[in-house]
Parts: sequence; C-alpha cells; structure tokens
Amino acid sequence: MRAELKNIRDKILYKMPQINEVSYTWAQPLQHNLKPSMIVYHHTVETNFTPQKIDEMHKKRGWAGIGYHFYIRKDGTIYRGRPEDAVGAHATCVNDRAFGIALEGNFNIEQLTPKQMSSLLALSKYLIKKYNIKDLKRHKDVANTECPGKNFCFEEIKAKLNVT
Repeated sequence: MRAELKNIRDKILYKMPQINEVSYTWAQPLQHNLKPSMIVYHHTVETNFTPQKIDEMHKKRGWAGIGYHFYIRKDGTIYRGRPEDAVGAHATCVNDRAFGIALEGNFNIEQLTPKQMSSLLALSKYLIKKYNIKDLKRHKDVANTECPGKNFCFEEIKAKLNVT
C-alpha cells in the first residue's frame, strides 16, 4: 500500500512517466544509499535486449544484477532496473551519485528513435525535478569509452531539458 501511495505521489508531484516494473533476483544485496546528483546516459550497443537479458549479462560480470536504474527500448517503453535508492553498477567513479539510464541501440551507427527520445526526456524531467539534478553526463564523460556513441544527441537533450 505504501509503495502504491508513493507512486501516486510521484506521478502527480513529479510527473513520473509510465515505468514498467521488472522482478529481479539480486545475486547479492544492493546498497540502498544512492545520493543522486547526476544522470549518466548509456547505450546497449546490442538490440533486442530485454531487461532480463541485461540483468543476466551483468550477473555474469559478477555484479548483483542489472546495473542501470532504467532501460528504454526502441519503442519507448521504460523499464525499471535498480531501485531509485540503490547504488548503480554502470559508471564506476560515479555509481554512488548517478542514475544510469541505458537506451537500446548502437548510437555509433544509428539514432535514437522518436519514441526513445520522448521517453528519455520524460524520464529525465522526472528525475531532475524529484531529485533536483543539475548534472547530465554521457558514459564517455566519466569513463574511457565511446558510450553512448557519436550519434547520441546529447546537446539537443540538454537543451530540451534546460540543463547546461
């Protein structure tokens, strides 16, 4: 009952978009002390990945499970990964203070779909408003990687979110 009331509050106060909940079995306990001050954007490189497939892949790396907090498919569907209060496993040096949002696709060779863009903006607005986030990063801004790819329209996203 308490979780339902929290979701209703978040939908009204913070305009929480539709987020599909997934039941995960964590390989080890999660740390529930995230102090969010930024969002880090990722791409999966692969397509046709389900949240369960990402969870399985991340467990094979020795992690507790899916490392991202959210996953957005090409059709715009948003899935929850880790709980919002859990430390992520997506960008080593900022996991304790960053939400990880992964998008299906390889943005070195393709673009976000319009539905992905719409969902990404709605989800980012929700997190920015709820947690007073002022810092947006690409994975490559905090780690030695190409993620989320050269075609990820980061400046456009920041402009639409009014974040510099």
